[in-house]
Amino acid sequence: MKYKAIFCDFDGTIYRDDHTISQTNKDAIRKYVEAGGKFVVSTGRLFSAIYPKVLELNLDKEVIVYQGAGIYDIKTKEQIFGQYFNREEAIRALKYVEAMGDDYVPLVYINDTCHTQKKTDYVEEFVKICNISYKTTGVPLSEYVANCKDKPVKVIVLMQSELCDAFVTKGKEDFPNLAFMRSHVCIVEIITKGINKGLAISWLCERYGIPIEDTIAMGDSENDIAMIEAAGLGVAMGNAMPLVKQSADYIADTNDNDGVAKVIYKFCLNGEDDE
Repeated sequence: MKYKAIFCDFDGTIYRDDHTISQTNKDAIRKYVEAGGKFVVSTGRLFSAIYPKVLELNLDKEVIVYQGAGIYDIKTKEQIFGQYFNREEAIRALKYVEAMGDDYVPLVYINDTCHTQKKTDYVEEFVKICNISYKTTGVPLSEYVANCKDKPVKVIVLMQSELCDAFVTKGKEDFPNLAFMRSHVCIVEIITKGINKGLAISWLCERYGIPIEDTIAMGDSENDIAMIEAAGLGVAMGNAMPLVKQSADYIADTNDNDGVAKVIYKFCLNGEDDE
């Protein structure tokens, strides 16, 4: 089998818009693993948020989380790889967002927990989709991070979709050491430059002893670009953002039309189908 490992985004890639995983995708992933391939979910989610989903996929090895800043062993639930947001830069970024007003709602991930200053409709919708709990700090997140002994992993900003592009453009100008990228139509993620899914899949390839050119990476959002460009075959979903499609070697079908399964059958299982 040419492609010995597949690194696959979850939301908008495996996960359908109705927040389910199709049986077709489950079957294709199972057949690929049974054939000797390594299938790794690579997500921006918390480990606690993706854990039930990787179990649903019957995966039991590693999972990439926090946009590449963490890798967990699924069986032991232990973090085996981790990188962290520079604390001072995180504080600066949070103050920057907080000064923009209520149209921009920052969140910060610390210790596999989502933190927000207060409960809002944006936050409630976000955690509902991700199926996670969250903690309210009661103080601005910049202040909370400054006084927290644990290091932040990443900052998320929730906003209306029409605000995202300008926010990303301005953020890149004002913070050259940080990466600003959209992970959803209404979500921008901020992380230290150099921490990304591409680095995480390189780390796992070295652990596996698999040349990175013998891998596939699939995704739909801007935070998937680094791994799509790093893999031997970079795949953008049919529903992917324009920049993601520009970075890919191949455009798959959409997340709602079993694009992941179709890629697995086309490139890894000799074109067999699910029937």
